Amino acid sequence: MELRLGETPVEDVTYKPPDSVVVDRIQRTFPSDELRERARATGLIQRERKFDFVALFYTLSLGFAAGSDRSIQAFLERFLEMADCDDLTYTSFHDWFSPQLVALLREILDDAIENLDPGRNDLRGRLDRFRDVLIVDATFISLYHDAADIYTGLGEDQAGAKLHLTESLASGFPTRFQTSSGATHERSQLSPGEWVADALILLDLGFYDFWLFDRIDANDGWFISRVKSNANPDIVAELRTWRGNSISLEGKSLKAVIDDLQRQEIDVLVELEFDRKRGSSATATRQFRLVGLLNEENDEYHLYFTNLPQDTYSAPDIAQLYRARWEIELLFKELKSRFRLDEINTTDPYIIEALIIMAAISLMISRVIIDELHELEASRRNEAGDADDSG
Repeated sequence: MELRLGETPVEDVTYKPPDSVVVDRIQRTFPSDELRERARATGLIQRERKFDFVALFYTLSLGFAAGSDRSIQAFLERFLEMADCDDLTYTSFHDWFSPQLVALLREILDDAIENLDPGRNDLRGRLDRFRDVLIVDATFISLYHDAADIYTGLGEDQAGAKLHLTESLASGFPTRFQTSSGATHERSQLSPGEWVADALILLDLGFYDFWLFDRIDANDGWFISRVKSNANPDIVAELRTWRGNSISLEGKSLKAVIDDLQRQEIDVLVELEFDRKRGSSATATRQFRLVGLLNEENDEYHLYFTNLPQDTYSAPDIAQLYRARWEIELLFKELKSRFRLDEINTTDPYIIEALIIMAAISLMISRVIIDELHELEASRRNEAGDADDSG
């Protein structure tokens, strides 16, 4: 069996484990007995005499990991080989992709996201004071135009789904995975709660929402967000003073002063106004920090909102922390290139949903295997070192 892993680099791993090691690690992550019990609880096994959910699960997940053909016909052929079955028709196999199967796959994915522990924490340096660094973003998945009735795209003649992800920088694993129609706005899919406590949340402009900033702060979380180009908050205080005849910013709006500034950094307290509740006419105000670094190439500032304290994190620190957001772009690239998530050749909504979920499960399997490779390589090196010492 050949497994092509995702694009997450396996640094310094030169040992190629036997297939039995890889298969054993996957089975320990998704035990066959547990998969079978979950399928039995849904009633799928009783209704479908030839339904072997364990074989189907590994057919779909390893089919994604191998980067091979994702058509239903190709999955059927791999299933027949894995299940040692030769009399299952295409129509019967197609009909297995039902709301019940999608719900079962969703349950397995949610359970893996909640309970899969990679046993490591990759936060280092200025990041290790946070419980986690969570990167929030969404990506558009193009679909056939005939799927537009359910998966509305961004334009009238476009169909697509949107994948909403939160990635843990500590573990490299997703902690939230949701799908919606392509026209769904990102910020409507994010509800801050206890899960943000003591974590740093990195937000793209799709989540630019002062109410969201307030909710993260109210739940004892930290955030960094880019600032929209049309933002014009009132400056209530300067958090860093400059020598000489520098322009005073206090009491002025951002737009009124930014074009005249020549300083390398901006570090001020601004007041933001927002709806107290979504859709409410009542407003509230909060003060948050706005920092900026001058880009000398275009003479423009890179601006960020944050609630991180100025005495601990300088403006350059904020910009450096925000660069970690690039990790989720690499994850989306991996899903669309290695797992070819942008190549879903069907208009059946249940097949679409099942394949998106299986792409996420396959991604997690690849992460698990990579962790196993690291552990095997470390063990092999330790054994080699012990042998050298004893010699």
